Amino acid sequence: MLQQEIDEYYAHFRVSNNLLELRNLVQVAELIVRCAMMRKESRGLHFTLDYPELLTHSGPSILSPAIIT
Repeated sequence: MLQQEIDEYYAHFRVSNNLLELRNLVQVAELIVRCAMMRKESRGLHFTLDYPELLTHSGPSILSPAIIT
């Protein structure tokens, strides 16, 4: 939703540092949410009823274009 509004701004307004910063913040927020939703465990502030336990061995979230789109 926010990403769509930002895309519309790109088409109608002059690109500014504030617009670029907003775009970057929204993209990072979306990536964080997608990674949290893909987790098969509860960790840190991310708690899910489907996977309430903490895994003993966990690695970092790795994003690739195939996963993001």
